[in-house]
Amino acid sequence: MKKISLAVLLIFMMVALVACSGGKAPQAPEEPAGTEQGSGAAGENAAGEKDKGDAPTYKETMVPFDQLVPAQRIVILQNTINYSREGFYSADNKPAAEDIVYNGDTVAAYPITYALDFLTKGSSGDLTVTNNDGSTKTISAQDFAGLYVIIDFTSDAPPVLYNPESGTELTDFLFATTAEGEAIYSVVSDTIYNAAEVIENVGWDAGATYRYMATDKFYIPVGPEERATGEIRGTLSGAVNGSFPELKIAGGKINDVIYIEAME
Repeated sequence: MKKISLAVLLIFMMVALVACSGGKAPQAPEEPAGTEQGSGAAGENAAGEKDKGDAPTYKETMVPFDQLVPAQRIVILQNTINYSREGFYSADNKPAAEDIVYNGDTVAAYPITYALDFLTKGSSGDLTVTNNDGSTKTISAQDFAGLYVIIDFTSDAPPVLYNPESGTELTDFLFATTAEGEAIYSVVSDTIYNAAEVIENVGWDAGATYRYMATDKFYIPVGPEERATGEIRGTLSGAVNGSFPELKIAGGKINDVIYIEAME
């Protein structure tokens, strides 16, 4: 009888326990929030891609290079002859120096035509050459096109521009302006120019917005407010970069500026 009574008591207790718990088995604890695979920087998934709903980047929305309307340009001499990355140049068509005789010695020099080829309107008539000391001289387009650039990209000394056929020599070259209103500007290593002054020096509208184009065909628009504190800088490696502290696009920086272009 005692055994039967104990068995009945145990059965009664088990029924009562199930009734109190609602008839559900105990659940495993939930994972803490934020531990699922793929959680990381806000707005990105595990692959580093933007989540749906995030605003596109400037680079994703800018007009493709081949849809831009070419206009007047200020061409940066050093970046037209210094191959830095794929874009306008590749390993197959990168600038190549040629041997010329200068002051009785054979030296390697780059044809100025590399820079001239980036002018939208070309060059005819006469060009006005401005030197670093502010002095100027006039040179015919034909004579200018025959110049070669003798340069040490890592030096802060001005490049020597020399025409072996005519003997024309420019040893303190800063920039040249064409009769069509375009320019070729020299920015040597370890020098800094105020971006607004570059525009004013060649006689362009100081109040306009201009496109700064890199050698890989990435570009940014820069207005007068951003140019006022902006810089065009010749780096120790010889590349020429732009920096605009007031500009939000691309962090205000663009490397390897090959030309500045009017936006029409």
